[in-house]
Amino acid sequence: MRMWNKPFRGRPGRAALALAAALALAGAAAPLSAALSTSAADAAEAQGGGRDRLLPTPGVPRISDGPYAGFQLCGSAAGKPVVTSGSPTLAATLESVAPPGTVETPNADGNRHKVVFEVDAADGKQIVRKQLTSDTSHDAAYQLPEGKLTNGEYRWRARVTDADAVSEWTAWCDFTVKRS
Repeated sequence: MRMWNKPFRGRPGRAALALAAALALAGAAAPLSAALSTSAADAAEAQGGGRDRLLPTPGVPRISDGPYAGFQLCGSAAGKPVVTSGSPTLAATLESVAPPGTVETPNADGNRHKVVFEVDAADGKQIVRKQLTSDTSHDAAYQLPEGKLTNGEYRWRARVTDADAVSEWTAWCDFTVKRS
């Protein structure tokens, strides 16, 4: 006990070096052992068996005049997006479906996810509800058919489903259609 009360002078001894190495090794191994010790419920959920599994909400909702025009971000400081096309493209990022460090397991459609797009008029009347299958696990886009929208105020949102797992809806993206 007395050796701990003495001030340290000189080079560290072998015991001190061994203790430091053991602590460093334990610190490095702790996250690994925690990651490897999953319960059966965690394993079932990771394999898509968890009925209560909630996918993260798609991010970065955006809208464009068409498939080759630049996108306007929803909810940006620039204000409400304005499109001049009657068939704008809606898009969202789905990369949150497979969080970093997880393995994306194929479903019946391969690694593709079902994405539901909803478009409403400003008064809340539904104009379009479309479910698509995303060709990638990172992004989903839907180009509205010509003639569905006239000049006016609209809003859209999206969510993703994968087997029995469902995400929350994105926030509504308000936009204006101003055709010439």
